[in-house]
Amino acid sequence: MAGPVRAPLRALLAGAVTAAVAGVVLTGTGAAHAAGTPLPARVLAPSPAASSVQVPAIQVQVNPSSGTVAAGSSATATVSTAIINNGSYTSIALTVSGAPAGVTASVSPSSVSGSSSAVLSVSTVSTVVPGTYPLTVRGALNGISATSSATYTLTVTGGATAPACSTAPWVGTQVYTGGNTVSWQGHQWSAKWWTLGEEPGTTGQWGVWQDLGPC
Repeated sequence: MAGPVRAPLRALLAGAVTAAVAGVVLTGTGAAHAAGTPLPARVLAPSPAASSVQVPAIQVQVNPSSGTVAAGSSATATVSTAIINNGSYTSIALTVSGAPAGVTASVSPSSVSGSSSAVLSVSTVSTVVPGTYPLTVRGALNGISATSSATYTLTVTGGATAPACSTAPWVGTQVYTGGNTVSWQGHQWSAKWWTLGEEPGTTGQWGVWQDLGPC
């Protein structure tokens, strides 16, 4: 081929090779990527999911859950406790409520640590009115509002029968004011202030009803 033709051809070929080389970039590992194509981002392993926060809880059980005694006798039951997800909380306060007139109930010890046990003691006087009374044993985790409760059903037999009362019986849907008297469970009761729906014998020493004794 004539000289004047070869020179332009060489220049054309050289430019094509230069363009082809400029379009390829070698990575540090030798892998080729087209120019202008972004390298893949570094893949990060997912961070471990934060562990869920477990709320402290307790469990209270009474065994046996019921008992039958003659008026004037006593009974006991075992109160078992357990703490779930307690963290730094270990002390459980124990109380019992629901004892009617003539029945005394207590839990000893009144405070236990963790998974432990206590004794529910129930005693009755000879004049207690026979019947079935649910007692509630409640545990509260000290330092946090975690509670649990269990029911002990006490049945009292024999003993005194409910004496006839001349005072009108208590009615749960009736409003009473201070000084009003009613009869309930063989006893007479006097209201200390306005009340509605509060059963005599269940409000405690400082409650609305004052026990005036048997009819």
